[in-house]
Amino acid sequence: MKKKPTPLFRHPKIVISPCVFGHGIFTTTYIPVDTTVEECPYLRIKAGECAASLDDYVFNLESAEENGDSDYYSLVLGWGSLFNHAYDHNTEYWHDTDRDLIVFHTIKAVDAGKQLFVNYGQEWWESRELVPE
Repeated sequence: MKKKPTPLFRHPKIVISPCVFGHGIFTTTYIPVDTTVEECPYLRIKAGECAASLDDYVFNLESAEENGDSDYYSLVLGWGSLFNHAYDHNTEYWHDTDRDLIVFHTIKAVDAGKQLFVNYGQEWWESRELVPE
């Protein structure tokens, strides 16, 4: 018997808008702390298959030590690839590996009209020999 598909969640009060980084995710209303803002499917990709600009849009999924094979990344689909970086971020994500999703949720209350940010982590910047603005 097939399971009935469950629709993925996207908070109805977030939008994509132009910003200084190109595009970003913004709120249209106040969003409280610990609120899911989006569930995104992802493609599981071996680290060696990521190259050039694609490498800027993948998330660490699992290490070779964890699976005995290779480092794997997730290439997020949906709006997940449009979350920009801030050290003082208001959003985090986690991998729901049972459903093959990345789930973005707020870690702070976010006022209407504000951009949602994640922290890319120091390793992301160092591996590209970049310094965040």
